[in-house]
Amino acid sequence: MREAAPVKGAVLLPWSVFLGLLFVSWNRWIEPFVDSGRELMVPRRVALGERLYAAIHFHHGPLAPWAGAGVETLTGPSFAARTVLALAIAAAGLEALRRLALRWIPGTGGPLAVSLAVAVAFFLRPGGWAFPFSFDTAIAVASLTGALAVSVGGLSRWREIGTAACLLAALLSRPELGAAGLAAVAIDARRRRSSLILSAVVPLAAAAAIYAAISAGIPHERLVADGWLALQHPPRAFQNVYRSFAGLDVPGLRATQMALAVIVLALAGCVLVLGAAAARLARRFSDTGGRIADGAAVVALAGFAALFQFPPDSLAPSLSLFPPLVRVVPPFCAALLAARLWTVLRRREPADPVPDVSDGALFLGALFGARLFLAAGYSGPYNAFFLPLPIVLSVAALLRASERAAPAIGPSLPRLVRAALAVFLAFRVPAVWASYRGPGWEELETRAGSLVLPAHEAKTSRLALADLDDRLPPRGTVTGFPEAGFFEYALGRSNPLPLEQFWPGHLDAAGEERVIALLRARPPDAIVMINALAVGEGQRVFGKDYSPRLAAFVDSEFAPVAIYGPNARNGARIGEPDFFVEIRVRRPAPIADVEVDP
Repeated sequence: MREAAPVKGAVLLPWSVFLGLLFVSWNRWIEPFVDSGRELMVPRRVALGERLYAAIHFHHGPLAPWAGAGVETLTGPSFAARTVLALAIAAAGLEALRRLALRWIPGTGGPLAVSLAVAVAFFLRPGGWAFPFSFDTAIAVASLTGALAVSVGGLSRWREIGTAACLLAALLSRPELGAAGLAAVAIDARRRRSSLILSAVVPLAAAAAIYAAISAGIPHERLVADGWLALQHPPRAFQNVYRSFAGLDVPGLRATQMALAVIVLALAGCVLVLGAAAARLARRFSDTGGRIADGAAVVALAGFAALFQFPPDSLAPSLSLFPPLVRVVPPFCAALLAARLWTVLRRREPADPVPDVSDGALFLGALFGARLFLAAGYSGPYNAFFLPLPIVLSVAALLRASERAAPAIGPSLPRLVRAALAVFLAFRVPAVWASYRGPGWEELETRAGSLVLPAHEAKTSRLALADLDDRLPPRGTVTGFPEAGFFEYALGRSNPLPLEQFWPGHLDAAGEERVIALLRARPPDAIVMINALAVGEGQRVFGKDYSPRLAAFVDSEFAPVAIYGPNARNGARIGEPDFFVEIRVRRPAPIADVEVDP
């Protein structure tokens, strides 16, 4: 029997979890040396009047830089102001997800599903929602979730306008995600032509007009190489990242991990089934016996979870081999979509695992899951964005399956499944707490505000910022490799180059030559070399594994003058194990021989 309505107050559980984890993780979200520099500096440069895609290299839509530029114009350089923007986007995405879950999952299951999504994904490090690696992806995912929430609320012109506005925001943030959202809405509105025109065709036409306007006068090849048309020929860096986050870089290992996760979940499922069956049998004699059997199953699962989260030293190496249980969520969503296609073809809708979920929502959830297909887990940034919707869909299917199986196994099975999910939530929240409140954090004060960083990053950054502040002239410029936007932003300095990032695969040979020419024409007053690792690339050595011409030019024209880090040493190279920040300045020009007349 299904629950008719959520228990009073349960609808607020997702917000309670969100606010609690926000407090726990406060000001510890930014990863300063990977993508955050781009997210800080591109909007700042737009606010200062530079033209996106012409003077500034940026591979995605314009909405996130415009939003950041608006904040920058109002507040000036401020980490706190950018965090407020990020949290507003996160709050919009959370509320949309909460409303969807309440429609899809009756009773306490809806709030529980969204709370799980928050605890699992919203505050992942690095690159969670509170300071994302990609504001444009955050806006796109929140907007698409919002489009689903608005469009399923019933037929009205205002809902169609709201859906169109959400889709336009997604198209202007990440065109490929916006296109997926258009497809999802079109699938759901396929029998309502007038609704389809307003909800999907209008935002597509508006986005096309905006992209045409902002691209006017910029050569097509420039938009492909440095702008929003990069999707036509994705840089190798993009391909590596997408492959890594989907688990396709090491498919054999990921498949083995998936099998381990399935085994653990199967064992947990057996405990629940046995518990429900035992409770059914015990209730023939007394209700108390049934309750004891239910409680024993929940206690067994809690002990199981405690063993994995707090393993004894003798078992820790073995248990660490097991992947996160959420690893199975993306393939499960793909299976749900396949089942929906099967029921549509066979016209057997009562057998659908999630009949209350629209076709478009299921399509979008499976598509999000595909971005993490074999590698869903507890690290950002893609899991933070793309895992919440698939988690809610998976919980909806799991609870529906438990209700259908209850008559054959035992009436307490749905209740036990909800209890098991609550146990997972109860253990996940402390795990997030431990990741943010363990030892090794330190506050860093800058002109743009304070942050709390891992201690080695905070100490190194403090020394490097002080050095650069003393070394640079009043209007001095700075750039860096692979990315120095954090230092540029914290110091209020400009970058003479159009690029803010030089990760492996961002530049081909021609791109290296263009950057070298720009460095000759507009040499910065300082170059900062930061030993940060590229996502999906491993330990790649700058100058050896990527950008050899650019690295050789930097070595020949800019001399090291200082290096900071826990184990800093002269001659260290980007890609080595130890973190460091090296400062370089331009080598003095050689004094030419002067011919003296006798």
